[in-house]
Amino acid sequence: MVLYLSSPQHTNLLDFIGGYEPEDGKVIKKLVGQFSLKQFIVYDMRNFSQFADIVLDRIAFGDTDGEFVQAIEEFLTMYTARVTVIHEGLMQSNPFFGTLIECGVRNLVCGTEIGEIQQEIAECLSGEGMLRYVQKGQQGNEKQEEAQEVERYRFGCKNVGIVVMGTQPRMGTTTVTVGLCVWLARVGASVCYVEANRSRCLERLAKSYGMEQEADGWRFEGVHFSSVEPQEEFQFVVYDFGADTTKQYGQNDLIKNAGQRLLVCGTKPYELGFSARRKKEFAGMGAWLLCPFVADGIREEMAGMLQDAQHKVRFLDYQPELTDGEGNAGIYKEIVAEYIVEP
Repeated sequence: MVLYLSSPQHTNLLDFIGGYEPEDGKVIKKLVGQFSLKQFIVYDMRNFSQFADIVLDRIAFGDTDGEFVQAIEEFLTMYTARVTVIHEGLMQSNPFFGTLIECGVRNLVCGTEIGEIQQEIAECLSGEGMLRYVQKGQQGNEKQEEAQEVERYRFGCKNVGIVVMGTQPRMGTTTVTVGLCVWLARVGASVCYVEANRSRCLERLAKSYGMEQEADGWRFEGVHFSSVEPQEEFQFVVYDFGADTTKQYGQNDLIKNAGQRLLVCGTKPYELGFSARRKKEFAGMGAWLLCPFVADGIREEMAGMLQDAQHKVRFLDYQPELTDGEGNAGIYKEIVAEYIVEP
């Protein structure tokens, strides 16, 4: 049984589950309005103590972030229900994100696209809940054994530049870049992530993930993270340009000389124009066009619209955790295949 405290804007977010009848096995009670979480827990929650899941739409609560977290902590001491917080667009670099994790919330819905949000909600309300934010060592031996089975490669290259750019803000460029870097490290490459955009969120990411300070940056999951060009030699240096244009950032030579260029593209009707214009900037150079959140039924059509002799289109699977690129390992391997040395 699910209790959903929703704002008027997000009333229908859980409707895709289809569980409003007892026979569906997932009864959902929906309360819509503006709330004070502390007052609700003190005065109203006792009437809903039979619910196993409580879903909180953050914008439905007038509490400050501090009051909101304190109320959740008090709730978890009194009730056994699992808490899910919906906070559209909340970044892991935001201190509030880390505070929610520290107070015991593991089910966090932070997506901005409806498909992504629904996938996250479904994961949160599954039997195991959302596992991506469980601390290392808490997910059991099965995940550790899985990590040990990752195939490793030998790379015969040094300082190969890989440039990752987005056609628009919020396309998931940093998610793709970090996922690629961590995958490269896991399969045996030495790799450096360079923050080559103006968001300047790397320091906040380092704090959120507890990265280890190292020289001019940090080390995490075998990757060196930095906001400046590395002084030491790596097999791959991966540049996160975000949605900055080449003219704005003034790094044309870096882009032209890169070993691989990756362009994270939107494919929705209102995004295709941006994708087409940015694609033109790579005329004569070529790039991998990586498209997230594309339904299987329209992938062939999208590929036909975007792909040409210079540009290869690939469709990215959902990557729920910033540092987990395993779902797209096949695409990442294809991108760096020419640098793999056969045994």
